[in-house]
Amino acid sequence: MNTSRIKAGKPWRAMALLALLLSLAGSILLAAAPPGPSPEAGGKLFQQKGCAACHTIGQGDRVGPDLKGVTAQRKRAWLIRWLLEPDKMLAEKDPIAIKLLKKYNNVPMPNLGLSKAQAEELIAYLASVAQASKPQLPAGKKAPETTGNPIIGKDLFTGAIAFQNGGLSCMACHSIAGIGALGGGALGPDLTLVYGKLGAAMITWPQNVPPMKPIYASEPLTPQEQANLLAFFKGAVAQRPTQAIGQLALLSLAGLIVLLVLAQLTWRRRLPGVRQSLVKRGSK
Repeated sequence: MNTSRIKAGKPWRAMALLALLLSLAGSILLAAAPPGPSPEAGGKLFQQKGCAACHTIGQGDRVGPDLKGVTAQRKRAWLIRWLLEPDKMLAEKDPIAIKLLKKYNNVPMPNLGLSKAQAEELIAYLASVAQASKPQLPAGKKAPETTGNPIIGKDLFTGAIAFQNGGLSCMACHSIAGIGALGGGALGPDLTLVYGKLGAAMITWPQNVPPMKPIYASEPLTPQEQANLLAFFKGAVAQRPTQAIGQLALLSLAGLIVLLVLAQLTWRRRLPGVRQSLVKRGSK
């Protein structure tokens, strides 16, 4: 009888141990590869915190300096502290901070109340813009193949980054998946599935197809802008954020544990009947 009870309990002990091991393994995997600063989140912060009111990225100085290439010009530690505590750095007479203050009409950089993680996201965004930007070739020379940055492509689409030649942002007339609550215009077709149908040929539309041709003929997109937009069009639907994958993994693991618990509760109610049957058989 004792042997039967032990054997009846072993499978559930094994299943409980398996669930515990799966839970621990999932936690270890998620902790082992924490997500780095997100350039996309940094781009949203750039707009939400009003950075674009004082700065451009590659379009020249405004109230503050043009931020193109700033991640190569300044040390990362200095940039992080400047984003977190510009008021304190000015009070401490930091030489770079004082030089910037004098150059830009004594308009101080405001304290935006950022967290360190947000400051790192902004720096990641500025670095991604700098990496994707390349000098333009002289007129008449064939442009080499360029690699597009989907994050910058999204900002070009929405108008967060202006086109170099002054063209109208795509979102003025079009909508597309991947821009969240921003929506988009309704004058032109939704572009969500267009890349899958036309591929890279879609980027020739603005300068060659009515009614866009009159708008962009005198203000053409640069090769790098075309590459960035194509990268965004290509990945707007298919790309799944890393965070979403992690959340799905956790939900799957939680579902497995719930099923194991329910199964154990269900079978535990049936075990007494099985044990009683075994007891009766053993006593005969």
